[in-house]
Amino acid sequence: MRKLLTIFALLLLLVSCEKEIDINYHEIDTMVVIEGRVTNEGTEVSVRRSRSVNDSVKSLSLPGASITVFDNDTAHLLVYDPSDGCYRSDMKGIPGHNYRMAVDFEGNHYEAVSTMPAPPTIISTDFYWLKMLDERLLVDVLWATDPDPEQRNYFLYRIDRHSSNPHITPKMQSRAYRWNVFDDRGNPPGRVFRDIHCMMEKTAIEDKEDDWDKILYDGDTITLQLMSIDLPAYDYFRTLISGQSAGANPVSNISGGCLGYFMASGITHADTVVLRLNEVTDYVVP
Repeated sequence: MRKLLTIFALLLLLVSCEKEIDINYHEIDTMVVIEGRVTNEGTEVSVRRSRSVNDSVKSLSLPGASITVFDNDTAHLLVYDPSDGCYRSDMKGIPGHNYRMAVDFEGNHYEAVSTMPAPPTIISTDFYWLKMLDERLLVDVLWATDPDPEQRNYFLYRIDRHSSNPHITPKMQSRAYRWNVFDDRGNPPGRVFRDIHCMMEKTAIEDKEDDWDKILYDGDTITLQLMSIDLPAYDYFRTLISGQSAGANPVSNISGGCLGYFMASGITHADTVVLRLNEVTDYVVP
């Protein structure tokens, strides 16, 4: 009992003590950030500058770059679109082809290569409530085909939602809701499985303003895309996630001294759905 009282006293002391910590971020010169991808739907590249850790405003893509993407030996020059700042080409990627991106910007030359994997095929994607002790977690259960079961394959999923919450600003209504990368280890032969964690039911019921970006509301429009990616792209996004808490930059596959990535990927889309929370059933483990 004496030990328990001592522990409780220490806990109370820790809870009651507060101290402001002044984190001194070291400002460094901005760097060029290039994000490029070739898919079976088209080709686009953006060129930006890195921003301060205190700056939450995403910069627009910059004009003035000369960008060429090579499909084996065929060159495709990308055209700058001033409406959103992306450089685009109608070239569509072909599985198994090697692609090389060459960017000349402000006197510097950047290059990257990527091989396009075959795209997966989405079999099903359904929302379920997953019981966790006394609470429930909304999950999106994704099943897809593994395009090359004999090889290690890598994937990126992304869920976008258009919110029906009238209190959410237009900027927040349409946005990426969840994304992540994974590989096919531990999956059934020829299949890709992922349970995407969305929100706790309690969070949706309490509906706090700070949680609006985490909540899926009844009537929200949901779209999901699944991409097969190569290992360098997988490493980029994996290190991007792990480095966010540590302030570290992700591993780039672009040479020339810039940040960003270039990937050739096979992309597929699930059917667009309108979420009806009262129709979501409890998940039963097969």
